[in-house]
Amino acid sequence: MYAGGAEHPLRQPCRRVLAAAEAGTLAAMISAEVVQEILHRFTALRRPDLGRQMSQAALDLFAPVLPITHAVMARLPPLVERYPELAARDLVHVATCVEEGITLIVSPDRGFDRVGRPQRVDPGDPGALAALLGDTGRPGAGSRP
Repeated sequence: MYAGGAEHPLRQPCRRVLAAAEAGTLAAMISAEVVQEILHRFTALRRPDLGRQMSQAALDLFAPVLPITHAVMARLPPLVERYPELAARDLVHVATCVEEGITLIVSPDRGFDRVGRPQRVDPGDPGALAALLGDTGRPGAGSRP
């Protein structure tokens, strides 16, 4: 959303992450929840055309998106108990990562720091972003999924 929305300090860092995913130098994936969040946000802002464009771009770039399965949802009740301060949407992301064995999540949301796994990579942190994309700050051999 930062990469395609209004001007924001995270716009360029997020665009770098997307460019690395598009180039194939960063193994990245999204779940159906990400697509839903894009559409929710931009329809709430009364910008459904932008939401449609961004969600389609996400679907195209990250095909196939990870489904929100029964196994993912079954992980939610214990996560809600363990992390009651996190929003349900964030817990769906955590549950998806746990279910799929994903160890990193790129997000500016500090709430993920409380979970620990997946480990959060803050796109606004130049050092963390450089480590994710490679030592030069460009997509490269240092990339991790």
